[in-house]
Amino acid sequence: MFLSRILKNANNQITQKYNALSHKGIDLVKEKNKTAEVIAHSDGIVTAIHTGMGNVRGATGNASYGNYVKLKHDNGMYTLYAHLATVNVKKGDKIKRGDVLGQMGQSGNAYGIHLHFEVRNASDNRINPTPYLDSDLPNLKEKVDVIYQTYDSKKEKWLPNVSNDTDYAGNFDHPISGLYINLTNGSIKYRVHEMNNKWLPIVTDRDNYAGNLGKSIDGIQMMSDEYKIVYRVHLMKLGWLPWVEKFNDSNDGYAGVYGHEIDAVQIKVM
Repeated sequence: MFLSRILKNANNQITQKYNALSHKGIDLVKEKNKTAEVIAHSDGIVTAIHTGMGNVRGATGNASYGNYVKLKHDNGMYTLYAHLATVNVKKGDKIKRGDVLGQMGQSGNAYGIHLHFEVRNASDNRINPTPYLDSDLPNLKEKVDVIYQTYDSKKEKWLPNVSNDTDYAGNFDHPISGLYINLTNGSIKYRVHEMNNKWLPIVTDRDNYAGNLGKSIDGIQMMSDEYKIVYRVHLMKLGWLPWVEKFNDSNDGYAGVYGHEIDAVQIKVM
């Protein structure tokens, strides 16, 4: 049992943990499964609510949340409180930490009284809320730089570091085969696609580099759970491609064109 920042005066028990593939939130109950008032984790503004829904087991999409409240916080992140019995706020309300949002319930796709709690980054993507159950959200207003460098296959050496304040990394007409990235005050995950071959393993920050030195890259993906990252690549002889802000298997979920060598990369933190 522990005290969280989202249930008022209640010992909490986690009944279902966060799972990035199947359960992108945390389920909490009050001790002995009693109801409790649900309170705001941090100061924010109500950006969405849903009311008037009962228990509908098997509901999907937003209906699965039942009655819920969604807050946007000063740092750009979001929290969401679902399966409520009642909602005490309305869209546009300015909320202070600890304000009562509603009562724990079992509306929507719920099997028993509990709170489903989510934390979302500034891009509205769900991230692991566990570190924030009893602590502050990160201060995303701090200045964040992305520091990165590329390996020049023609010169056979790593080029100097650049940042989001200084143009791009690479040499036009010199294919790159390695990439190092790091965020100040944050973490980033990234990988590269080996020319006409496959995606190489994901690396995090500067624990390792992405690539296979000497083998050209024709695709790049990157993301951060804390910040919005936008990136683009320059193709040899063809120029810059559009900015990308996703990391998935769709056509706009990576930067590059299979079969075309990349010779420069540009990254920004938004």
